[in-house]
Amino acid sequence: MLGRLRNSPTLVAGVYWGAVWGLYEATVGFVVHTFIRVPGASSVLLVPFALFCLRGAMRAGGGLPACGVAAATAAAIKLVDLFLPALTVLTVVNPAVAILFEGLSFTLVARQLGMPSRVPSLKAVAVGAIAFNAIWRVLFLLHYAAVGWIWSVGMMKDGPQVPLGFLVRDSLVCSAVIVGLMALARQRGQAAARPSGLPSLRGALVVLTLAVIAELTGRLV
Repeated sequence: MLGRLRNSPTLVAGVYWGAVWGLYEATVGFVVHTFIRVPGASSVLLVPFALFCLRGAMRAGGGLPACGVAAATAAAIKLVDLFLPALTVLTVVNPAVAILFEGLSFTLVARQLGMPSRVPSLKAVAVGAIAFNAIWRVLFLLHYAAVGWIWSVGMMKDGPQVPLGFLVRDSLVCSAVIVGLMALARQRGQAAARPSGLPSLRGALVVLTLAVIAELTGRLV
């Protein structure tokens, strides 16, 4: 199995960038959700980094399939919390579902923009950022409704203003941050369509191990 993984740029890149994403969620995400209780904080500090990792997987893996591997890896890191009995299933599953929807949304939008073979214009990036945020957030709200949990606790317990803020306000803030970061990257000449370097399998497994340890440690603190 390791031999197959080593010989597949899609898998290696996906596992590496998914592990980086999971490690960031387990550390910075823990700080955001525990100490920074400002509406939209995750849209500024977490979601743009998710796009950074998905874009890194796409470039290093040579295509969009690596994004699916990255999202699955990051989601799997969240799911290790199922081994901790103090947590409810939905507390663990919901973040993992959000990650998978982010990966799906990025893949759909990136394909429409012709990525990774070409670099979209900044205007196209702005439209794509809004579409990305709208797609995954709508899917996540539908997920809430589908499990029948939304009406008693969580995002809807204080009325419709919370999900509306999540869908509208947070989408716009996140999109603005993404466009700003892409504009900065273009100024520095870092937005080229050429593939980036492929991480090593050893590096991917090391980061994956660190991410799992950080995720479990953060939940136990």
